[in-house]
Amino acid sequence: MKTKTTFFSFLLFVFFLTTATSSAPDYPHTENTKDCACEIYVPNVFSPNGDTKNDVFKAIPGTSCSLTQFSLKVFDRFGALVFESSSADEGWDGSYKGQRAPQANYVYVVQYELADDSKKLPKVASGGLALIR
Repeated sequence: MKTKTTFFSFLLFVFFLTTATSSAPDYPHTENTKDCACEIYVPNVFSPNGDTKNDVFKAIPGTSCSLTQFSLKVFDRFGALVFESSSADEGWDGSYKGQRAPQANYVYVVQYELADDSKKLPKVASGGLALIR
């Protein structure tokens, strides 16, 4: 008599659902700029090639913005800081350590504080940036 042995394997999926509760702290360290009345424009591409069009990368505060603090940092794909400024008027010219930075993708982080913000929380905007030569 032949017997047939069948093996069953079961795959178990476990789902976890995390929800915010009222005990969560209501004092964030930063605020997202999507809810901000003062918007800062940050381009996602620039071309420092000397044609006077898009030669400098910088965050541009709106005309109604009054800033008390400002910081712009640009990082390469390895996380190295290639540019830093504490002035909204100063921008990155596409150089790093006196040399032309390579055409590549970079990451920027803009942190600023508004003069009329009663919470005095820094706002943060970040994103990708393409340097095109």
